[in-house]
Amino acid sequence: MRTWRLLDLPPLTAAENMALDEVLLELKGEGADVPNTLRFLQFSPRAVLVGFHQSVAEEVRVSYCRANGIDINRRITGGGGLLFDESQIGWEIICDKAFFDLVVPTDRLFRELCRPVVAALRAMGIDARFRPRNDIEVAGRKLSGTGGTDHEGAFLFQGTLLTDFDVETMLKSLRIPVEKLKAKEVDSVKKRVTCLAWELGRAPEPAAVKAALARAFARHLGVRLEPAGLTPEEKRLLAERLPYFRSKEWIDLVNPKYEKTEVVQAAYKSPNGLARCTLAVNLPRKVLKNVFITGDFLSFPSRALFDLEAALRGLPLNADILCGVIRGFFDDGRIAIPGMEAEDLCKPIRQALEKAAIARHGIPLEYCNQISLTNGSFDEVIAHKPSALLLPYCSKLKDCDLRFSKDCRACGQCTVGQAWAMGQERNMRNVCVTSFEDLLNELAALRRDGAKAFIGCCCQPFFTKHVDDFAKAGLPGILVNIDDTTCYDLSQEDEAHQGSFASQTHLNLGLLAAVLDAARA
Repeated sequence: MRTWRLLDLPPLTAAENMALDEVLLELKGEGADVPNTLRFLQFSPRAVLVGFHQSVAEEVRVSYCRANGIDINRRITGGGGLLFDESQIGWEIICDKAFFDLVVPTDRLFRELCRPVVAALRAMGIDARFRPRNDIEVAGRKLSGTGGTDHEGAFLFQGTLLTDFDVETMLKSLRIPVEKLKAKEVDSVKKRVTCLAWELGRAPEPAAVKAALARAFARHLGVRLEPAGLTPEEKRLLAERLPYFRSKEWIDLVNPKYEKTEVVQAAYKSPNGLARCTLAVNLPRKVLKNVFITGDFLSFPSRALFDLEAALRGLPLNADILCGVIRGFFDDGRIAIPGMEAEDLCKPIRQALEKAAIARHGIPLEYCNQISLTNGSFDEVIAHKPSALLLPYCSKLKDCDLRFSKDCRACGQCTVGQAWAMGQERNMRNVCVTSFEDLLNELAALRRDGAKAFIGCCCQPFFTKHVDDFAKAGLPGILVNIDDTTCYDLSQEDEAHQGSFASQTHLNLGLLAAVLDAARA
């Protein structure tokens, strides 16, 4: 029976834990005399960690974290942002690829390495299950998230196990607007996430959790685990790398710096992850100055995404050219994103380019970024003479007797009423959409009635989530972003989907008027 090292160090800082991840993986990947390892990790002080491909500025409430003694750092693995407090336990496998007879980590390997964790949790009395692509859940609620990366001949696969869960601190640490959060909003998070303390009625001792995990991994991998510390070479390299992992250079490694007036951004959410593309453009020369591809996905090798961004810089603002480069990276095996294909990056690239093209209508580029398009470019949509204006019920007054109605008196007391008046002035068919199902029905009805295009208002997270649903509806449309805190900011998209969102948003009337005027010109 082969022997692996069980590495269980005292709690470390975020920088120490992240630097050690790189050291362990790098030495193993380059063939150094270090053992395959099962590592447990804990943090002190608590820390917010962004995924390797994420931007701290986009994902973290930096001022809150600094004021409350919460470290901020970056993982060497992909995935989404998370709060890792002192109660949580992390587990990692650092191993030769040859042990599992693989070249690049795959979805199959993710499933295999989650099985020991599922077995350990079931031994503790928790009915845990694996949920593709890389989560462990209990009755639909996430208990553990996982991710991985590789380096030459080795890979690292890691996961977190929520022992206890501080919902409010998590919401305030990550970039989620919380100015309107109430107890029911906090409770809604518990529908999606759980922890050992909630499932067992008590927070188990970390030593007991680690012992259960170690037994399950040893049994599943067919190895003997022997406790041991770091080798002299690991200690030396850790001391050498630690200053970099404490530096702003590492923490802000992904940092989409741009002038607001020359950037466009779009996102696409596939079943396996969200990809956000930020393009800094030179419109007079029609050249892509810079590009940042960020999101909560995993990619291999870890730096392949940076190579792809470098290959795109300086190219013409042409979707066929840019997407051709992206497809080439995927086809040649220069990048692999489990569960995602080249088209999952090409979609937000095309959406962003379509936004940039709107500027020729005299709309400033920073406002073009607040516009989304479906089933055609801006020019193509307005050429169809949009005849319908779709408005969301969530922008009506909360106490309006028509709040959940499809009608509006256009009394002017809310932005829906003012937008309704704009539509009437332009002889458009005004429709107040009251739920997601109602939206699909209205789009189908408009097509049956001969409408060729529409203009509407919705928040960008809603469009990102339902971009494929809009495309399937088949009706060309222009969608203007909603201002203010939305159902997605408050984790109440289920309520909004069903037509029962209780908060009020506000329409961007100035931008809506500009779009309506462009369509009428």
